[in-house]
Order: sequence, then C-alpha cells, then structure tokens
Amino acid sequence: MTMTKYLTVLALLCYASTCLRLLCYRRGLANHRLHISVVAWLLIVATGTSTLEILLGHGHPSFGQAAIALTLCVLVHRAQGNVANIIRGMQ
Repeated sequence: MTMTKYLTVLALLCYASTCLRLLCYRRGLANHRLHISVVAWLLIVATGTSTLEILLGHGHPSFGQAAIALTLCVLVHRAQGNVANIIRGMQ
C-alpha cells in the first residue's frame, strides 16, 4: 500500500468516526446554546461530506489534511462529542 492510500484510509476513518460521534452526542441536562449547535451541525456536515467524497473517489487527502482530520477526531472523542467542551478548552 502506498503512502497516499494510508493517508486516505486514515482520513476516511477519522472523518467517519468524528461524524458518527457528533451525531450520537446526547446533551442530557446541558443547556442548549444555538451557536454551539450551529458549530456542531457544521462539523457534522463537513466531516460527513469529506467521508462521502473519499468513499466516492473524489477526495485524495494530503498529509496535512489527514493530520487535521486526526486532530479533530481526537478532540471530538476526548470531549465525548461535546462541542462546547472543545470550544471552551480553546479559550
């Protein structure tokens, strides 16, 4: 397998995992904040679209894109899908 294929598989798994984790998030008793919900929705759309692009053969991620996908995946999973915790951690 070439490096390009490894990067493609890595990015595909990261995007799909991030999208699914965000889709499965349940806020429970947490307050609803519209701006956080919009950011979460945009992340779901972006990672879902990226997943589909790779699956359909239209996307060939570079090393940098795969690294960003991996970083986002780690952040989302560490925050258990809570986008507010990710944003709060950046302040």
